[in-house]
Amino acid sequence: MNAGLHPKKRAIIDWVDGGAPEGDVSKLPKLPTFPVGSQLGTPDLVLQIPAKWKIQGNLQDVYRNFVVPTGLLEDKSIAAIEVRPGNKKVVHHVLMWNDITGTGRNLDAMDVTEGYEEFGGAGFDNVAATYPGWAPGTIPRYFPEGIGMKIYKNSDMIIQVHYAPSPTDEEDQTSINIFFKKEKDVREFTELAVLPDYIPGGYNGFVIPAGQIKTFKATYTVKEDRTVLGVFPHMHKLGKSAKLYVVTPLNDTIKLISIAEWDFHWQGTYSYKFLQKVPRNSKLYYEATYDNTQANPNNPNNPPKQIKWGFSTSEEMLLCYVFSMPYEIGDENISQETVTAVKEEMNSDSEPGIIDVEGIFPQPVGTASHINFTLFANAVVDVDIMDLNGKIVGSKSHIAASIGQNSIVLPKIPPSNGMYVCRIHINGKIISVPFIANR
Repeated sequence: MNAGLHPKKRAIIDWVDGGAPEGDVSKLPKLPTFPVGSQLGTPDLVLQIPAKWKIQGNLQDVYRNFVVPTGLLEDKSIAAIEVRPGNKKVVHHVLMWNDITGTGRNLDAMDVTEGYEEFGGAGFDNVAATYPGWAPGTIPRYFPEGIGMKIYKNSDMIIQVHYAPSPTDEEDQTSINIFFKKEKDVREFTELAVLPDYIPGGYNGFVIPAGQIKTFKATYTVKEDRTVLGVFPHMHKLGKSAKLYVVTPLNDTIKLISIAEWDFHWQGTYSYKFLQKVPRNSKLYYEATYDNTQANPNNPNNPPKQIKWGFSTSEEMLLCYVFSMPYEIGDENISQETVTAVKEEMNSDSEPGIIDVEGIFPQPVGTASHINFTLFANAVVDVDIMDLNGKIVGSKSHIAASIGQNSIVLPKIPPSNGMYVCRIHINGKIISVPFIANR
């Protein structure tokens, strides 16, 4: 009866008809493990939105930029960035920029509520650094040895959170875990954002007619030999497929990514097993296809309507981030396959460390605010409070903390309102958490 079927389909049907017997259990893959708290280990710096942001249940998109001081007294190189969304029901994506000009603080001061509203960017051009963003499905990774990104002293992190439309009132307090490089000689990589600037007609040419499937092709000329670490394509609910590739001056094709079936709910940075060389004068092409028909079950409009560029979920975006740096001989042999620090820390016999810093609550800080964290094992910790000039203004020493969850009331600090940094000292490691004092 199943003779005309493909052998694989016939094998499945025969297996079902035979009562679906269990196979060789010795060949079963291991069950996945889900680490508690951070997926990468104990961060060196925790940057948390200063206060819980309230999202109204009005089915409207919200883009909010929060300004968080880093409290750094020297420039650092970043080994990994881990975004921890506070409320996964409403956090659509997170973008981050480093500000050394104070412009973000000025924009924040002009808004009566926490942060300031801005669609898509930091709200100003002269940011010191732009970091890889987060979207559902993003997996945090360590950068390869000797490669990282800069974060500067006396700087602020601009954390933009896009809150998706919600039918109910929600709260969020997203945080960022930052891990620093141990080595000093670090090559910095940067990002290129492929946008409608690179398609015919620019942003005005980005129009998806109702009832149509349409493909756009962006073109960019690579001006020098570059080493590509990874890419991050992004579309909204009309997204159907996307691919990024390079055609070299010798007419060779380098395939960087191909997503045959776009999934709006599963996005992220795709890192290569080995770094990819792109020769100078190559043409980089990004092709994105959109399905604006009724056959698309994710289409936000029924019947479909014409869609243009926009930041809201019901609009569309053509965007692909390309993370790269100037090429050096041997880059093709650098592997990005890494073991997570969580696994190393959990299996090591070294001194116990913090596995999760939940943050400081409540904020703005008053007389009874506390910092919450989780430990692998019993430990003695010290806590101090530092102002943005690097001066210690409050401290608690030799606090006995137990394995599991801990909560420590913050030391008393001077009555001056403003930004401070709480530092936890444990076994020679310091974890810093900025906060706002307002009493």
